[in-house]
Amino acid sequence: MGALGVVTWLTAAGTLGAAVFSGYLYSSLPPDVAEPHKVVILKGFERTFKLVAWVHEKMGFGVLKLQPPPSQASHPNLEVTDASFDGVQVRVYKPIAQKTGSKMAGLMWFHGGGWVFGSIDQCDALVGRIANQTGAVMVSVEYRLAPEHKFPIPFEDCLTATQHFLQHASEYGVDPTRIGVAGGSAGGNLAAAVALRLRKDDKKKFPPLKLQALIYPALQAFNFQTPSYVRGHRFFVLLSAKTMIGFWVKYLNNNMSLVDTLANNGHTAALKKSRFASYVDRHFLDDSVPRLVPEDVSVDLPDDMKDLLNPYYSPLMAEDADLSGLPNTYVTVCGTDVLRDDGIMYARRLEMAGVQVRLARYPSGFHGIMSFSSKPFYFEVGKQMEQDLTTFLRHHL
Repeated sequence: MGALGVVTWLTAAGTLGAAVFSGYLYSSLPPDVAEPHKVVILKGFERTFKLVAWVHEKMGFGVLKLQPPPSQASHPNLEVTDASFDGVQVRVYKPIAQKTGSKMAGLMWFHGGGWVFGSIDQCDALVGRIANQTGAVMVSVEYRLAPEHKFPIPFEDCLTATQHFLQHASEYGVDPTRIGVAGGSAGGNLAAAVALRLRKDDKKKFPPLKLQALIYPALQAFNFQTPSYVRGHRFFVLLSAKTMIGFWVKYLNNNMSLVDTLANNGHTAALKKSRFASYVDRHFLDDSVPRLVPEDVSVDLPDDMKDLLNPYYSPLMAEDADLSGLPNTYVTVCGTDVLRDDGIMYARRLEMAGVQVRLARYPSGFHGIMSFSSKPFYFEVGKQMEQDLTTFLRHHL
């Protein structure tokens, strides 16, 4: 075969491979996802990175983490400083323009990334925009990551930083009674956990939180057979059901042999009639489904899995009494996200506990879409989500 023949064969093979890859990407997309032509590009990058990461790990080089370079975002209307809050690294975004003598609102931000990826650099542009649009002092937390730092370390870092800010708010021109917590995905989990923990703290020690904003939060590792998880095994964009379960395991104990057990709910077989099962009840998703009546059964999980029922690891496991008294809550869910049902169930349980809740639904949105809310590559749904979030924060902080 001549040189021209080789080139022709390689071109044909490459074209066929690209066509097969593209067909695979389209076949696994949710049929109702927003802007599918853009989603295919995103999914192509995500699939390619996963393949490279898998090879990297199998060759013994450990977990490959995709971290963006230091942010080059410009914040002309903000004073941005890096600091340490009782040993936890944070980045503070303080609006420059403010009324003389007036106190501002404050908001803690916990980034997403499955407790494994992400950084304050990654969300720098987003946090800066939220600070500008709300006029609030934003504190973005660089919590330590799993699997090197498993639960409860990331949660404790976020809690420590929040407690520090509540105690030292006046140093940043912030009214300590107007501070909230917020985050996306794993960050939404951390925000919910911090709010639960602070609700138990002595109110004389820390002012109560003003609100919590949970953006497509991960809230439970009890039932991985909810409708959105079941759908996520076949149709997904940036987050499959198996990937999310893997994140839960890395955050818990990094025993990846547990992924299949959890995916099939093998870990909760003995708990299906316990009160914990009633916390993750399909009744919260569909009123026509009879509500579970839990029985008094013993809870028996292996020692390395007991934290699956810890509300600071899995906030949906919180007792009803502990939900009562939580701050005004904003929950965002996306229709094509495996975590959709987590957010809906938590919102319903909070409402039943007497908490003021707004559940914002985006049927065509996918997990992580708010990260794509600005040019050059953005989705209209992501842009709308950011606008709705900042509107809520302006009105309620």
